[in-house]
Amino acid sequence: MRVFKSYCQNIYISGSNASMLSKELKTALRGWPLEYETYPLSFNEFCRFKGVKTDSYLEQDIARVKNAFAEYNQASAFPEVVLTESKTEKLKILQGYFDTMLLKDMIEHYKLKNAEVVRYFLKRIMANLTKPTSILSIYKDIKLQGLKVTKDDLYFWADCVCNIFMFIRIPKYETSLAKEQKSLNKYYCIDNGLRSALLMPQSDDNGKLLENTVFLNLHRTLQPSDRLSYYGDKVECDFVLQRNEHIEQLIQVTWNITDLETRGREITGLLEASKATKCDNLLIITNDEQTELNVGGKTIAVIPAWKWLLNNKVH
Repeated sequence: MRVFKSYCQNIYISGSNASMLSKELKTALRGWPLEYETYPLSFNEFCRFKGVKTDSYLEQDIARVKNAFAEYNQASAFPEVVLTESKTEKLKILQGYFDTMLLKDMIEHYKLKNAEVVRYFLKRIMANLTKPTSILSIYKDIKLQGLKVTKDDLYFWADCVCNIFMFIRIPKYETSLAKEQKSLNKYYCIDNGLRSALLMPQSDDNGKLLENTVFLNLHRTLQPSDRLSYYGDKVECDFVLQRNEHIEQLIQVTWNITDLETRGREITGLLEASKATKCDNLLIITNDEQTELNVGGKTIAVIPAWKWLLNNKVH
């Protein structure tokens, strides 16, 4: 749900109950409406829902926090779903959310045709979570299946899925606006459980879900002057956090760095991004590893996601 304040009025819109989406509402209201975004539960909120202490240093309490994070990273953080005990009911609720967003918020609102093609398009973006996504490649795949759709349709649908808040996209970091607009965007889903309810499990899902979890927390804690992008050249750095004109932090997300090849890839990505952006605040977020690496004269902090999430709160 998004809340807008214009003059002395409060206007609430939510899902299929709204006749206008946020961008359209701001245009209709004129003036300078303030927009407040609400998200699925943060990890702090999730722990409160579950009655898990987050301010204790006792070993058993830390173990409970870790267990809570394992559930949080895999499951949905929508409050209704968190409070539902039955796994079957959770799945029904999530599939209902998806159908509402697809049919009511997107297809009906934008008067789209080819509902099944739209559904397939959304699942393709979900499957490509955390990776630069080529809309053109998806178009070619759909055409090979003999389905009728245009490239313009898909680019429009990509805008729509962000307008209805099913996905949030970030651009590639570029110093040139023209280059940035030509680059591929990365798409992140508003809820891990929503994605998991629609796709078959894959071998690399843990890492994708972890990166999506980190992204959602980064996005919800952005200040007005902040900007989030990803770095990609010979290697990739997952997140570039920019504040005004200054690059504030570079972040890699990986399930673990015990594998030497994985560790080398994550470090190389950070170092290349550091050289390109002149930023030395380097961080690797993992599932449950904490250490400090010193490579090439630079210090890289490594922190477990559960600990980072508890510390990285809304400003």
